[in-house]
Amino acid sequence: MTSARGVMVVVGGLAGLLLVISLFSGWQGASRLRGQGQDMSAVEDAAREFVEAYGSFDFREPDAYRIRLMELSTGAVHEAVSTSQVDPASVGQQQTIATDSVIVSVTALSDDAATASATVEQTRRATDPATGQLREQRVRQHVACRLVIVNGRWLVAEFRLTSQEPIESNGN
Repeated sequence: MTSARGVMVVVGGLAGLLLVISLFSGWQGASRLRGQGQDMSAVEDAAREFVEAYGSFDFREPDAYRIRLMELSTGAVHEAVSTSQVDPASVGQQQTIATDSVIVSVTALSDDAATASATVEQTRRATDPATGQLREQRVRQHVACRLVIVNGRWLVAEFRLTSQEPIESNGN
């Protein structure tokens, strides 16, 4: 009888120990996911801000476009933006482009780098040089971004337009 009771005590003790370990592990996992969730939100916000800034332009403020992109980028993207010039035809045709994010999601995340995928909708307006008429085009774009953390901020180091298709007008 004593040996059966001893076995029950050992089994009960092991069960209690496993319960404590699983509770501690669950708490650690939840804490880690919460931290990653904050990082993922920061990456999504940075990618969203970049793709909307990159895809938006107003002929009345051509220099603001470049300045804003330089604030949101690093590396090769920052260098390319800093040496670029606004196309004079964009100003001459009174071009405006408005871009809104549909969805942005983080596809990979580490301590100092991330990738994100974004789908945006863009409305482009410009004056047709031949007719003087305002023309409008709506497109949906899919963009991939690689971000890195620089001085505590997520910045876009690379991006690529992966696809673009027109958005069909429904007659409105």
